[in-house]
Amino acid sequence: MRNKITVLFCLMCTLFQAQTVVHVKDKESKMPVAYANVWKAESLYKTADSTGVFSIDPKETTTYFKITSVGYHDTIAKITAEIFLRPNRIALDEVKLVQRKFEKTLKLGKAKRGDNHYGVQWDTKMAMTAKYFPNDKTKGKYLSKAKFFATATNKNRLISVLVYSVGDDGKPDEILNTETLIYKLKKGTHVVEADFNSLNIEFPSNGIFIIIQHPLLEQNKSYSKDNNHPNGFFYEPLISIDGTDEFTDSWYFQEEWKRSKVYSLNVELLVSD
Repeated sequence: MRNKITVLFCLMCTLFQAQTVVHVKDKESKMPVAYANVWKAESLYKTADSTGVFSIDPKETTTYFKITSVGYHDTIAKITAEIFLRPNRIALDEVKLVQRKFEKTLKLGKAKRGDNHYGVQWDTKMAMTAKYFPNDKTKGKYLSKAKFFATATNKNRLISVLVYSVGDDGKPDEILNTETLIYKLKKGTHVVEADFNSLNIEFPSNGIFIIIQHPLLEQNKSYSKDNNHPNGFFYEPLISIDGTDEFTDSWYFQEEWKRSKVYSLNVELLVSD
């Protein structure tokens, strides 16, 4: 029995040591960059944790990855112990200082518990979905808040919310956030409320996309109880959706942005003056 335990312990140590730990840092301040995204072959592959750390199989250290984070230039590099991201000064300089009134608020869409919900399966990495909101002649308005229902079977699940402009092809185009918006969920079903007021994002004439992104982190994993897939898992939280049999307003990212013909995200957007 002792020999078996020793062998098992050695095997566990070997597996643990087989991961290369990577630290993502700000090139100027040398401080960690929390929740940076790691892309492989046009798909979201991993997410760094709150300390800017992620791990990877040593066999993949010769592969080029793209590292992205709000407020930083995209960086394409091979994996090393430290990866430095260069701050995007242009994006920060474009923040507008405006005198908001907050006298009139308009609600678009509806946050509700839909007839279904979705998570992110381990073998798809379809971790980003988008809800399109047209601007029906709503002038002088700014994005205030986005709301949606999310379900977590454990505490401390995380969800990220982004704002994208609309491209000439009608797809999500450029990120408009100037800071990362990450929200920690309680166990159960609750409303996630993303606050955009401090970002002063004006509602564009051609509309906006609200992006929901699942950070691909260990703390978001929910492991399968199905004996046919004992090692399977998916990423929580589960996001409320309604089923549909044709495209309405929602998109998903899988190597590129595609229209969804099977669901519509139940997201509510508040805009104000």
